[in-house]
Amino acid sequence: MMAGAFLSIAFAAGCKDNSWTPLGSADLILSEVKLRGAPAVSRRLDADENFGRSVTNGIATGDSIWLDVASALVPASAAAEASLSIALASALLRSPTRVLRMVGPRYPLEEVCGMPFLKADSQQVVSYYDSAATSLQKVVAPNMRGRRDSCLVALDDARKRRLQRIDPAYVVKNKPPTARRKR
Repeated sequence: MMAGAFLSIAFAAGCKDNSWTPLGSADLILSEVKLRGAPAVSRRLDADENFGRSVTNGIATGDSIWLDVASALVPASAAAEASLSIALASALLRSPTRVLRMVGPRYPLEEVCGMPFLKADSQQVVSYYDSAATSLQKVVAPNMRGRRDSCLVALDDARKRRLQRIDPAYVVKNKPPTARRKR
């Protein structure tokens, strides 16, 4: 009887943000995946903005349990997939080996390693590139070298594309012609 009461309090506490369990606690999300299934929890990323933000912020930390959450989820929409790719790109700086293991059909290498950030100036692009390249160099396991090298190539390509787009000369050179006014 006492155990049942405790479990119902713990479950109710997991449903919303409070001092006992912050919204999106990785353990709670993994439990929810086991109870409701990955598709239901994945749909919640789109339906509940606070939940989605909490999950992506957690994954971006690169903490192993949050990366377990990313492994368990199946993005239900293109927006959720993009958000999770951005979170994994951030996690790449802290846990490159674990993130590279997750790269595949669900999280394509070109997206995770391709600087999927929405807004970035040239300083942010260069800073992220330097940090990610340094982090990736720490991956030395023989079975991960191919993915590491592919990620470095995608990262380098993304850096060149981003800097080219940010360069003012590129913008002026490729600016669409203005429409002529008819009198």
